[in-house]
Amino acid sequence: SLRVVQAMHERFPELTFDCTTKVEHILRDAELWPALAGAGCLFVVSALESVNDEILERLDKGHTTEEAARAIALLREHGIEMRPSWMPFTPWTTPRDVVEMLDFVAEHDLVGNVDPVHYTIRLLLPEGSLLLERPDMRPHLGGYDAERLSYRWTPIDPDSDRLQARLAALVEQSAAGSEPIPETFAKVRAAALEAAGRSPSPAGRAEPIHAGATEGRPRLTEPWFC
Repeated sequence: SLRVVQAMHERFPELTFDCTTKVEHILRDAELWPALAGAGCLFVVSALESVNDEILERLDKGHTTEEAARAIALLREHGIEMRPSWMPFTPWTTPRDVVEMLDFVAEHDLVGNVDPVHYTIRLLLPEGSLLLERPDMRPHLGGYDAERLSYRWTPIDPDSDRLQARLAALVEQSAAGSEPIPETFAKVRAAALEAAGRSPSPAGRAEPIHAGATEGRPRLTEPWFC
């Protein structure tokens, strides 16, 4: 595949591209990123999903939160941005987990790299999902919903479902009004803080985004998630 990328760059040097891969592969193949960056790779899509390591283990993601942070830093050493995908809402998620994910996004300068729809994603459990075989899934599992092509499930913390519904409505409204991503992020985080029982900034002001700029980040032409 590297030969294909290099040949493409030789014939079409102005062409840029992105790729999708796992955190463990970003770190394992660290020596490839200089060549990929030189050939026009602008960003990498990677499914970070959560910053709760117990949830990551249940999802069999093959990485930890610390490794995700290392992967972000490694890519940036070569001028490549990560556009992470997230799945905040699982049977084991609490509102505190959502706040910690949002803090990770801000602390690692990813606010401009995440389409806000990602903050609303709820786990789907299709027939055949390996998660159905987990003993710790059984207390949460309901019947199969043929219309949604997914088994129903309830979270360990009912406040998580209420937060997910609130964020989905908030993000939909923000997208309809073409609201800038930083403003949407601040609203999402304020809602998550409230659900987690933590106070937002004094006088209701949105907390500042702590690191980096949010404009001009490489991206697809429309929001994407899987």
